[in-house]
Amino acid sequence: MKHLLTTIIAVGFTITGIHAQDQVTLKAPQEKTASKDDKAAAKAKKESDLLDAFKTAGVTDTDQQKVRVIMDENAAFVKTLKADTSLSDEDRKAKNKEYYNVSNGKLKEIIGEEKYKAFKDAQKAQKEAAKAN
Repeated sequence: MKHLLTTIIAVGFTITGIHAQDQVTLKAPQEKTASKDDKAAAKAKKESDLLDAFKTAGVTDTDQQKVRVIMDENAAFVKTLKADTSLSDEDRKAKNKEYYNVSNGKLKEIIGEEKYKAFKDAQKAQKEAAKAN
């Protein structure tokens, strides 16, 4: 009788453990994998939004090229910053903020204070519109 009771309890714990693992597995977030078409569409949307922001702010073609160079530099900096595992999150945020301020200063010099403000306002409106959808 003792063996039967012990066996039933052991089976009960095993079933409970297996059930708990299944629940964790079911709730685990699935890895996001975007197809090439999705990535291409997102890239085209980003480019379209950027061109709209340039148009709204009245940025000239030559200034657009200069702004794109700075934006590419920003992307490269952020990529290297994320890859640097020696930095704490706080240090990473501080360096990013410092670089962001310098970068924005360059943008203001290139396109002017008013166009810069209009450009950033257009980008903010696009971001809010994307969140609403």
